[in-house]
Amino acid sequence: MTIKSFALATAMAALVAAGPALSQDLPPLLQGLDLGGLSVETRRDGLREYEGRLPDGTEIEARFDLAGNLVKLEADDGALPDALIQAALPEAVRAHPALAQLARITEIETDSRSLEIEGYDAEGVEMKLRFDRADRLIGAEIKRGALPQALVDEILPPAIRNSEVYGNFASIAGIRAEGDRFGLRGRDGSGARMGAQMDASGAVLRFRGDDDDDGPRARMHERMKERMQDRDEARGPDRWRGDGDRPGHARGPMGRGAPDLSIDTVAINQRLTEAGYGGFGLLHQRGPRLSLQATNPDGEPVTLELDPAGEILRETAR
Repeated sequence: MTIKSFALATAMAALVAAGPALSQDLPPLLQGLDLGGLSVETRRDGLREYEGRLPDGTEIEARFDLAGNLVKLEADDGALPDALIQAALPEAVRAHPALAQLARITEIETDSRSLEIEGYDAEGVEMKLRFDRADRLIGAEIKRGALPQALVDEILPPAIRNSEVYGNFASIAGIRAEGDRFGLRGRDGSGARMGAQMDASGAVLRFRGDDDDDGPRARMHERMKERMQDRDEARGPDRWRGDGDRPGHARGPMGRGAPDLSIDTVAINQRLTEAGYGGFGLLHQRGPRLSLQATNPDGEPVTLELDPAGEILRETAR
């Protein structure tokens, strides 16, 4: 037996022998669950991870930070026990009507900005709810079908719900609020996917749809693009228009290996980031246009086609 194997075997034996003591050292949230097969691991990032099985066989995984604060709870092939849910969620969230949409809760995840709850509705469709740290509902997603209208009405301001773009959604499958920006995804009356990002006043920041070049939704896309251009022009002569003369901005590739283009890549990066995009790949030139892989505000991997000024001309799924 090698030294490494001997050390591993010794550690495992010590873990088994310490089983009762380990149970006593559980965070208060996990005590009383009668977890079997308990294991504990401290990760490199300092998070402490507990894994065990409930008497019904459901595997429970719990993650805590160095201060003992809950980071994540997850149930594999089962549901989180009601007692655990009651202890993990703030009272205002437990009492929120949106929680009644989840017939089974499988995951709770929290950070300094938000609390996410995942589970399944009464029809067995996967669903996610998101609350801010003031216990306000700020996001909802459903894997299949449409979100209940009551959730949509609560998250979206009236100005958005009364807008022309919103009226083109036959169903809403996802909403995500970040400050005064709201991302929407869903389908139109023909069943085609569409998405938009708007501010609280109902102004369109981004519009995305799948359509042919001259169909009604393509015309909507063009109208939205024209409005965004009008908005940018209204900012005045200080707005950079892609002529490469804006001072104080370093030029260079957005990612390693990108072509040496006479454009302000910092401005393009900032513009896309403000629109909710991230995870940028390499910037490539395709004739008079630019191509860039990114993640859209809905978290989907996409390829963006841009003009030299950084305007989004087309977004396609990867």
